[in-house]
Amino acid sequence: MVNEATDRTSALRVLENGPYAPQCPNGHGPLTTTADHDAPTGVAMICPTCGHRGAQAAMLRTLLNPGHANFDQPLAVPTDNPSLAATIEIPPVRPDNTAREPLGKITPESTRDDLSDTDETYFDFPGEPAPPPRGQQLDGTVRTTGWLQLGRWPISSGLWAALAGAALGLALIDLNTWLPLILPAAAYAAWFGTVRWLRPASSATNINRVRADELHPGDPVRIYGPIGPVGIVDQVTPASYRQVLIRFTGGTQRFLPADTRCHVVYLRS
Repeated sequence: MVNEATDRTSALRVLENGPYAPQCPNGHGPLTTTADHDAPTGVAMICPTCGHRGAQAAMLRTLLNPGHANFDQPLAVPTDNPSLAATIEIPPVRPDNTAREPLGKITPESTRDDLSDTDETYFDFPGEPAPPPRGQQLDGTVRTTGWLQLGRWPISSGLWAALAGAALGLALIDLNTWLPLILPAAAYAAWFGTVRWLRPASSATNINRVRADELHPGDPVRIYGPIGPVGIVDQVTPASYRQVLIRFTGGTQRFLPADTRCHVVYLRS
């Protein structure tokens, strides 16, 4: 048979000495349990130094009489705004509803530690569409920068603009000794302003080669070989003579042999 008095003493000791024991706000340490005939539960949590009462009667009542605790009581109706009385039942969490989509999408070759503050990663937010690429044109194609890629490292066309400015500065060094420094910076600034505002373009990296008949809607691929503009695949339809018709977002389309290797890219901007 369970001794009710022993249970109450043990419960109070857990509350008084446990890791979540109520503390005195005046810095006098944990509160202690004291008999109080005026309290609804007959005991109270009081600071022995300053007499501060900390624990609520409801908490003590639940601790001392767990079998009579009611955790499903409705919210109190505020007198100033009775409309708040309507509450919504929260459905229970089931194991099959705990799956979550990843917050961030990164390239398969990257890890979370590889990303820096300058990487332009796209984070999903429910109900918000993905922002269009910077170089997307009216016909749906995406203008890109860079015409050279060494392995998986694209060479920015801004580098070629700076080198052209340096070559011109060296050729005109007799006119001014500062030209080899001024002209490369001016050429790069002109290139940057062009690809940002005058003729917006996106930086893209070739990451894989896929057969034309294995492309899926949404894949960004080079339309003409390994360089040039990028198209977002909208539909792939089998055609005659072992060809496929690839339709891109915006209306652009191409007939390609089914075994043609298309360059799938990663649009960084």
